[in-house]
Amino acid sequence: MPVTLRMALRNIFEHKAKSLIIGILLALGAFILVLGNSFIDASQAGIKSTFTDNYTGDVFISGFSEDGSVSLFGVTSPGGLSPTPVIPDYDKVLATVKASPLVDKATGMATGFALVTKGEDADIRSESQGGSADTDPGARFLFLFGVDAKDYWSVFNSVDLTAGSLLQPGQTGLVLYDKHMEKIATWLGHPLKIGDSLVIQGISSSGFKIRSVPIVGTYHQKGEGAAPEQMAFIDIDTLRVMVGMTVGAGDDKNLTASSTAMLSVDNTDSLFGGDLLDTAPSESGFNEQKLVAQLADTTARERANTADSGSWQFIVIKTKRASDAKPLIASLNSTFQKEGMKVEAGDWQKAAGPYGQSVDVVRIVFVIAIVILSIVAIIIIMNTFVISVIERTGEIGTMRAIGAEKSFIRKLFAVEASVLSLVFSTLGALLALGAVQILRAMKIAAGNPFFEVLFGGKYLSPFVTLPNFLTGIAAMLAVGYLAHLYPVSVALKIQPVRAMQNE
Repeated sequence: MPVTLRMALRNIFEHKAKSLIIGILLALGAFILVLGNSFIDASQAGIKSTFTDNYTGDVFISGFSEDGSVSLFGVTSPGGLSPTPVIPDYDKVLATVKASPLVDKATGMATGFALVTKGEDADIRSESQGGSADTDPGARFLFLFGVDAKDYWSVFNSVDLTAGSLLQPGQTGLVLYDKHMEKIATWLGHPLKIGDSLVIQGISSSGFKIRSVPIVGTYHQKGEGAAPEQMAFIDIDTLRVMVGMTVGAGDDKNLTASSTAMLSVDNTDSLFGGDLLDTAPSESGFNEQKLVAQLADTTARERANTADSGSWQFIVIKTKRASDAKPLIASLNSTFQKEGMKVEAGDWQKAAGPYGQSVDVVRIVFVIAIVILSIVAIIIIMNTFVISVIERTGEIGTMRAIGAEKSFIRKLFAVEASVLSLVFSTLGALLALGAVQILRAMKIAAGNPFFEVLFGGKYLSPFVTLPNFLTGIAAMLAVGYLAHLYPVSVALKIQPVRAMQNE
């Protein structure tokens, strides 16, 4: 064993009280680091698994919006009512996706929000204010997933059917979470069964549209992830109409010069003067018969109220391996940019929107708390080291008097600090590992949706990874090393003779 290490161990045992104080602080720091990271990792893993297995796949493709970031929950904008963009040239984009060797499966989808009403003539605003009949205000809300029934269920095999059937291609209907359907039935005041229809009102930037949609099935999530029970599957054609994804809304209006001539300020007399309907043919060929014929043509009006069968807001992709997600995103975005496609590929966190960001927020708050804790720990440990070093000024003076260099003294105290940090931080990390096992065995239930997101599932299930275990130890090693620098530098400034007189 090196001489420096033997001397360091001897000094640690000779100053047991101060060594123990420093060690407890280091162990506590490692314990908090490892335990805290186990919570964050569990939350991130739970939310990631929930979204990739059930909703978003490994890669998520959406159109661009100037108002904010696009996710499954719409556009994150200040007003909250910005329309979710559709994917332009959907067939071309989908073909590009499926051409990648990294892609296993892909499907289109769209999302929207709706309220269950008590009838087509119901006053939604008065109902939303509460009342004796509304025993559960939250039961009326639905988060709608418009799916491509011919392939969605093969991409996401995440639900167990509890009654009825899943949506089939061309079928109009709703598939509800079974417990949520019970809440809706309680609110409506009568039981619901497969085949009954619900009157739902879509909520979008294009206005409110009401539809009566039959219930074709109920489901339950296979996993224990944080799945909102308000989620309902709906046929894509009904959703397109309800959220305003209509043909007319997407048509480009190309007006000719003759069409816009009447809007000129020089043409006000002809626009507002005289008879509006001129039966005499004009230079442009306009006459009353032509106007009547145009007004009688309802084609454009019908198109404006017909869902665009080619409209999709998102493409969700399952990769062959989870590790393929990042290279696929990079490859697709490069291709989209070269081809001039106004779409963007992202990971599950982009798709999860506020849910995915919640993990980052928690991690940031935790990191800030750890930084503050580390600063406090360094100050306390430093003060303890100062007292310890001052008590040993005579020892330091004697060593320097017999020829010990300053570098040797620094090395000796560095080894002492490192040994203390390594031993006690490892002990703290092991205690955290034991605490994690106890918490997992206790199966603490989340109890509400917020804690389900925070826990990453219905139960608190933290876990410790090797990198986080080692990071906790390494962080406390750094804290211990930094804390000893100042006290040693102060001690080394004392002259050897004066230091020996303080013994």
